Amino acid sequence: MGGSRRTWVLATVLALLSAWYWTMVGDGGIDRSTRGKGAEVVQTYLVNTRSLSFAEDGALAEVMEATRIEHFAGDEVSSLQQPRFYSHDGNNRTWAATAEQGRLKHRTNVLILRRNVVLSNDQSGGSLQAQAMTLNLRLRTAQSKVPVTAQLDGNILRADGMFANLAKETILLQPNVEGTYVPTGP
Repeated sequence: MGGSRRTWVLATVLALLSAWYWTMVGDGGIDRSTRGKGAEVVQTYLVNTRSLSFAEDGALAEVMEATRIEHFAGDEVSSLQQPRFYSHDGNNRTWAATAEQGRLKHRTNVLILRRNVVLSNDQSGGSLQAQAMTLNLRLRTAQSKVPVTAQLDGNILRADGMFANLAKETILLQPNVEGTYVPTGP
């Protein structure tokens, strides 16, 4: 009777271990540690992507590129690695934005850029650098609430934040603006 009891206990322990194992990895290996913390599993990912958007008249309006995009369906958000965004107005005027990381909110069409962000105007050759910047793609605006450096023709302006209207090609630097002017010519 002692041998059959040991067999029964061993079978029960094995059944419990099997049930525990199945609950941890039995659904295809989904990492439950991230699901339990509210993180969402990537629905789609793309590598070395390029997306073109056109205006109603057929003119190129926007180009979005990234080395990698991960789309999270529940939040309608995409995470971008090394994003590059180009906004065209049809009159050979282009704004370009680059960064190491980005996050695109699809519902609001807002692009949040992080780490070594550069926003440049191809027409003037001027650029704005910051560690974070938010672009509203619908309104064609850019905003930074962290220190920003503006450069044009050797002149440098620094401020604690900025707002740019890409359609009107205007930039408002504030607060605490400091500048370095480099005179040109004789």
